[in-house]
Amino acid sequence: MAFKLQSISELFPTPLLQFEVEDAAKLNKALLAEIAARQKVEGGMTKSNRKGWHSERDLFDRREPAHAKLAQLLLRMMARATKGVAPDTDFTNIELLADGWVNVNPRGAYNAPHDHTGAFWSGVYYVKVPKKAGGQSGAIEFLAPHKPLMGKGIINAPITAEKVVIHPEVGTVLIFPCSLVHWVHPNDDDDDRVTIAFNGHFRQGQPNRLGTQLPPPALNILAKPRR
Repeated sequence: MAFKLQSISELFPTPLLQFEVEDAAKLNKALLAEIAARQKVEGGMTKSNRKGWHSERDLFDRREPAHAKLAQLLLRMMARATKGVAPDTDFTNIELLADGWVNVNPRGAYNAPHDHTGAFWSGVYYVKVPKKAGGQSGAIEFLAPHKPLMGKGIINAPITAEKVVIHPEVGTVLIFPCSLVHWVHPNDDDDDRVTIAFNGHFRQGQPNRLGTQLPPPALNILAKPRR
């Protein structure tokens, strides 16, 4: 008796979106100078970071030119990411709010496993990534959001993976659901590893008044920083 496959559905997909910032070298040079100036006057805070410097979560309120430029880029990326995963949603009266912070990880510093529950999107922008041959130095590792399936080592497929390790390049932005548990391997290099992490969430708002300030497909998302 014959049969045919009707369809294969991804029931609970976990998207990971990757963007590349054009002319990142120029932006990152300015960011590093601004971050160095902040470190001299700000004490920082401790969250998932072990060692290293974690700034206040005020990226989208900062007035430094490079900080402000990156903040607007990240808002547009999150808006585009949302359009990509929710093409049937009416965004006319939806506000996108965000917060973000700087991570400076010297040798030995890392970020413990954590998620960002309470937001919608989480993400990371890579400002400075030391190049050390081999190993997992500074890599970001995502842990499977479901119970492991039997068959690992026998069935070679994404559904049997218990973790995914990524080695991003400078200028890369990763965006993923806030509930996805992740951590950052220790930096084994003498140079600092510098990243900027961020969250985005949504709320019902007033009709969009920004017009064409946000390019398609983010045209109808009102992007505002979290206060």
